[in-house]
Amino acid sequence: MSIQTNSQRKRVALIWPKGFDPHYVLPLSLGYLKSNLDAEKYDVRLFDNALRNYAYSSDAFSEELKDFNPDVVGVSSWSPMFEETLNIIRLAKSLNSDVVTVGGGAHISSYSDKVMAHLEFDFVFRGEGDLSFGVFLDQLFSQAPNWDEVLGLTYRGADGNLVNNPTEKQQNLDTIKIPDYSAMDLEGYHEAGYRWNTRVAKNAPLWVTRGCPYRCTFCAAPELNGKPVRTHSIEYMVDWVEFLYHQRGVRWLNIIDDNFTYDKKFAKAFCLAMIDLNLPDLKFGTPNGIRMERGDVELWGLLKQAGWETIVLAPESGSQDTLDEMKKDLDFAIVPRIVSELKDAGLKVQAFFILGYPGETMEDIKKTSKFITDCRFNFIFMNNFQPLPGTPIYDDLVSQGQIEDGLMPINYSDGVRVYTPPGLKNFNFPMFVLRKYLSIMLRDPLNIPYMFTLFHPLILVKKVSKNIFGMFPKPV
Repeated sequence: MSIQTNSQRKRVALIWPKGFDPHYVLPLSLGYLKSNLDAEKYDVRLFDNALRNYAYSSDAFSEELKDFNPDVVGVSSWSPMFEETLNIIRLAKSLNSDVVTVGGGAHISSYSDKVMAHLEFDFVFRGEGDLSFGVFLDQLFSQAPNWDEVLGLTYRGADGNLVNNPTEKQQNLDTIKIPDYSAMDLEGYHEAGYRWNTRVAKNAPLWVTRGCPYRCTFCAAPELNGKPVRTHSIEYMVDWVEFLYHQRGVRWLNIIDDNFTYDKKFAKAFCLAMIDLNLPDLKFGTPNGIRMERGDVELWGLLKQAGWETIVLAPESGSQDTLDEMKKDLDFAIVPRIVSELKDAGLKVQAFFILGYPGETMEDIKKTSKFITDCRFNFIFMNNFQPLPGTPIYDDLVSQGQIEDGLMPINYSDGVRVYTPPGLKNFNFPMFVLRKYLSIMLRDPLNIPYMFTLFHPLILVKKVSKNIFGMFPKPV
C-alpha cells in the first residue's frame, strides 16, 4: 500500500479515544508523534475524544473527522478502550475507504497479531514510535515504500502473512523532541481537573528514562520499551523542566517512568540539577512508583531537597508466595526499612497493591493486610488484578483455560473484576478495600486531609461509592 505524492501537505489525524480518564492521563504519546513529525510535510491534528467526551458515534466527532478529511488516521489504545478504538477505525474507513489506518499504544503493541485480525487496521506499531512513525509516513507517501525501514511496524506482506519489524529502541533519547503540549491541550486538561497524585493544578508529565529489566508477569513493559534502561541527558532534562516551568507555568512535574531510580547515579544527578535550578515552588512526583531497592538514604534526601513530597512504592503484595508468583523479584522484608528511611527523609509514603492475583489465597490476603498495617503507609492504591493481553500471566491463564483469549479488562481501578482466582471466589474485595482505607485513616487521622490533597474530592467519592455498592451481591 502506498499513496501517491503531491505538493500539498498530507493530513494526519491522531485520535485519543474516549475511555481514557482525563483526571489521570493525557495523550502524551500523541504529543510525541506530533512534535517529531515534519510540519512542512504533514498537517497533524490531534482529536482528543477523551477530553471532549466524544464517543465514536458522536455526530460532532464524525463531522470534524470528515471535514479534516485525513489521509492517515492513527489511534492509540489501552485494553479497556480497544472496542472504542476499533469503532473509530471503522468510522474512518466508512468516511473514506482509501484512508490509511494505523494503531498503536500499550494494548495494540502487546496484542498486535490479534489486532491485525481486524482487517480495518492497515498497519500497527509495536512499542515506541516517536521517530519511526515519521519514517512510516515518508515511506507511505513515496513511490515505492520500503517497509523494512520502519522499526516497530506490523503489516501484511504480499502473501497475506503478518510481518513484524524489529521495534524502535532509540539509544540516544535526546534525539527525540519533547512532546507538543499545545497539541495535547495541557491547559484544557488542567481545566478538566487533571491532577495525578498532586494537589497542584498546574502539573504535567515527564518521561525521563525508558526500559525495564524486570520480569513481572502482570506487565508488558520489557516488551514495549525493551529491557535495558535508557536515559535522557541531564542537560536535556534541565531544558525540558525549564520550558514547562517558564513557558507553561507548570509547578508540579510527574515523572512517569517505571525505573527512574534504577540508575542511582543518574537519579542523584537529576536531583542535584533540579536543586541547582532553584525554581521557586517547583515540586516533583513519581506516581508510577520507584523500585525501592534501587535507592539509598542519600538518594531519599536528595529527592526531598529537589522537591519531592511523596514517594510511591510498589510492593504489590505482603505475601512472599504471591510475589514469587508475580516474579516480582522483591524480598518484601526490606520494605519496612525503606519506608522508615523515606519517612526519616521527610517524605510521605504511598504503596501499590494488586488484589486477586492468580494463585492468591485467603492466607495471602491476610498477610497483605497485616503488612499494610505494619508498614504504616500514608496512602495505598489497591487495584484488582486485571489480566492484560500480551502479558505473561495473561498467556498462562489462556493456556490453562482459566480465561478466554480476547478477554478485556473493564477498568484498572474501579473495582470491576473480570478474573478471580479459585481460592478467593467468595472473598468480598470491595469490603476489604474499604476496611483498609478506614484503618489507615483511623490509625493516623492526619492521613485524611493528606488523601484529599492528592485527588479531587469528587474522584474520591466516586471510587468509594463504587466499592460500597460493590460490597453487596447483585440480585440474580
